[in-house]
Amino acid sequence: MIYEDMPVIKSWEELGFTDDYMFKLVLSKHPKLIIRLLEIILQVKVREIKFKETEKQIKNSYEGHGIRFDLYVEDENNTVYDIEMQTGYYSSVRLAKRMRFYQGAFDVDDLAAGQDYIVLKKSIIIFLCPFKFLDGQRCIYTFQNYCQQDKSILLPDDTTKIVISSQGSITPDTPKALIPILNYMNGRKADSSFTKEIDDAIKLEKNIETERMSYMTYEMKIREFEQAGYHHGMRDGRREGIREGQLESIKTLMKNTKWSAEKAMDSIGIAKSMQKEYLAMLQTT
Repeated sequence: MIYEDMPVIKSWEELGFTDDYMFKLVLSKHPKLIIRLLEIILQVKVREIKFKETEKQIKNSYEGHGIRFDLYVEDENNTVYDIEMQTGYYSSVRLAKRMRFYQGAFDVDDLAAGQDYIVLKKSIIIFLCPFKFLDGQRCIYTFQNYCQQDKSILLPDDTTKIVISSQGSITPDTPKALIPILNYMNGRKADSSFTKEIDDAIKLEKNIETERMSYMTYEMKIREFEQAGYHHGMRDGRREGIREGQLESIKTLMKNTKWSAEKAMDSIGIAKSMQKEYLAMLQTT
């Protein structure tokens, strides 16, 4: 069983647009906001959408079992979208691998048993990230699969992955209507008609007592997960702390002595059988 990363628990009053729970709640109950968000990011007209998951499935996603898409919708052209708010900080490599995993889950979910791969629909995965991605030189990154030998050749797999990084730099090709959303994600006051509409929707939901009670139930469930995993986490935390200390020692030795990573690992007693794993970690830190 695969579990999503545990969210940071906030009070009901503290929740905002970049909090996973509120993001899902508001946009799932106000689908016109999803349409407008897609139009701003993709710079295309979207007439209508329909949810690919039922309300019950969306609510079950808060139990933390397996993969559940934040906002899983389909438009009138049979293009399917997964829109995710990334509430925790992820390294660029981890975020990219996360998108890769989501794409696989996305396709499995879309393809019924016995169907041919050709029926897979055009898909677009959008990650909204209130942190920097890659070098932070952009606020919007669009990825498709191209031929390395000839960049004019696009692999016709009909998949697109988009990262919206609110902490990235505004570039000339940034859609103007996206800038207020980036500012809003960064904690600034809503200052466009769209972000004000989101803000009003959040305020509306916070005044609904049944939604507040649902969140309290969710909060209790998360705390139960945390308590159940406490001792396991303590054990794993000690192991992780040792590993992080070893990685820092390796990097320090490499910097101060100009040694290779392998020689630095040998010097502090990292077993040969573990060195490949440590090399991979060094490349991502």
